[in-house]
Parts: sequence; C-alpha cells; structure tokens
Amino acid sequence: MKYITSCLFAILFTVAIQAQDSDSFFHRSANSYINSQLNQAIQIVDEGLFQYPNDAKLNALKEKLEEEKEKQQEQQNQQNQNQDQQEQEQDQEQQEQNQDQQQENEEQNEEEKQDQEQGEGSEENEPKPQDGKEIDSKEISKEDAEKILQALAQKEKELLKEFKKKKSKDTAKHDKDW
Repeated sequence: MKYITSCLFAILFTVAIQAQDSDSFFHRSANSYINSQLNQAIQIVDEGLFQYPNDAKLNALKEKLEEEKEKQQEQQNQQNQNQDQQEQEQDQEQQEQNQDQQQENEEQNEEEKQDQEQGEGSEENEPKPQDGKEIDSKEISKEDAEKILQALAQKEKELLKEFKKKKSKDTAKHDKDW
C-alpha cells in the first residue's frame, strides 16, 4: 500500500511540477509581451512548447502572439507605403516647382532679350562719339537706361493687372442677404 501511495504521490508531484513549469513559460512570455518585447515573448513560448507541446495555454498564446506580429508587420508595411507616397508627392511638387522656375527664367530671359533689342534699335539712332572711340557694350546712355526702366515698370503694371484679374475671377463675390 505504501508503494502505491508513493507512486501516486510521485505522479501527482510530477504533474504539479509540469503544470507549474508550463505556467512559468506562459507568464514569462506574457510579461515580455506586455513590456513590448514581442520577439522575446514568442521565443519563450517556443521554448515552453518544445518541453510541453500539448499545453493548451502555450499553444493559444503562441497563436495570439503570431497574430500580433502579423498586425505589426502590416502596420509597418502601411507606414512604409505612406512614407513612400509622401516622398513621391514631395518629389513631384519639387519637379513642378523646378519646371515653374525654369519657365519663369525663360520668360525673364526673353524679356531681357526684347529689352536689349529695343535698346539696340535706339542705339542706332544715337550719335557716335566724335573722337572715334567706340563705347563699351556694358555702358548705356542715360536715355536708354530710362527707356529700359520705363519698359520694366510698364511690364510690372501689366503683370499686376493680370494677377488682380485672375484673383478677382477666382474669388466669388458674395452679396449681403439682408
């Protein structure tokens, strides 16, 4: 009788130790997850399942941890996609700005060419210096400078008028209802 009781006690003691150990793996893994250490939590569960492959708690926890890991990967992928999309939009905006700047530079160059052509036409009418020396191309007469300034002022006024017209067309006029 003592032999049967000691065998039964040994079996119960082994089962109690086994349950305590699988619970230990479960709790250590859960604590790692709570502390935002998902990979470590999965590793601890895997160790517990290696020793106790049929433990229901460890198997359920492993499934939950793997689901959470998939969610985190999906969120990371979504963030990466959003970041890539924002970078593409910024690149596109930068390209548009560069194109606008190029166009403005081209327009400005054309205006300068036109101004120079106007200036060259008036230079033909100017009298040449009497002592036979040519005037440097960088030097312009006072009259030519005034004409260029007037042309630029006129062009600025025209651009301001166009801008005001566009702005007034874009904004809707609201009359008072009362």
